Amino acid sequence: MLDDRPYMRPGEPNFGSSPLKQPWAGWAILLSLNVVVFILQVLVDSNSLAQSSRFANSIVAKYLALDTANITWMLPLQLVTFQFLHGGVMHLLMNGLGLFFIGRALEPAIGRREIIALYLMSGLAGGFFQLLFAVVFPDQFAGPMVGASAGVFGFMGVLARLFPQREVYLLLFFVLPLRLKLNWIFWGSFAIAVLSIAVAIQTAAGDQVAHAAHLGGLLYGAFFVAALLRRGGFLSLFSKIPKVRIVSDAAVPGKGAAKRRDWRRPKVVDAAEVSGEDFISQEVDPILDKISKQGIHSLNERERKILEKARSKM
Repeated sequence: MLDDRPYMRPGEPNFGSSPLKQPWAGWAILLSLNVVVFILQVLVDSNSLAQSSRFANSIVAKYLALDTANITWMLPLQLVTFQFLHGGVMHLLMNGLGLFFIGRALEPAIGRREIIALYLMSGLAGGFFQLLFAVVFPDQFAGPMVGASAGVFGFMGVLARLFPQREVYLLLFFVLPLRLKLNWIFWGSFAIAVLSIAVAIQTAAGDQVAHAAHLGGLLYGAFFVAALLRRGGFLSLFSKIPKVRIVSDAAVPGKGAAKRRDWRRPKVVDAAEVSGEDFISQEVDPILDKISKQGIHSLNERERKILEKARSKM
């Protein structure tokens, strides 16, 4: 029954449409945003690069970076904007490589929307960690912070906790090849972040690296796998919010209303109400398309129930 579906035919990964018409991958959207924002950052204010002696007076440092030394009413905005700004070309290159390699490996497992949400939430977690340490140890951790590294560490946290035994090749110092399990990389990254924080506290001097933000992003990634993934991911937390659905555009007699809205949840179609072929084409096909493009964790409660009914019918 399913052999004639587009997603079941070999050699048709694009579902019969041009690759140019396919939606961008989540990691590609994030990488492109970081590159575009960096170009705008340099064009608008050349002093916004971290190596500039006038960085402290730049627009980025004053308004858009997460300044843990000077918390203002712009903090909610800065918790988002700092994730797309960078201190220089090498800073952008290192984070871009992380988004490219880790994002490509992770997105098929959790889907496009979840990987974008993961990036933002890992950045928020990293920002809050840096703020917390800056309040307690201002000399070591306070100051403007920019970069996508908290999001990249969140990617690594999820990938390593999802596939701890998967082996990857790394170039140590860009020369020496190493083959490591992702579980080792996770705990190694954790140990490096904690040790760097401890050294900064003991020596009363920072090294201009946001180790607390790295730790926050990594821990959020582990939390995502441990607590959220089994429930359908971060975005599933919003699936229980009642949705507005237009029932009719015609005026309701006697009330003068032009539209009616149903705040109830959409009804799950019963497989017994329609024929097997119609049920597959009308209800199951779109869900399988969604799984192919965004991952099984992108399904909401209604779509999961439909798949269960389809399984019992077949």
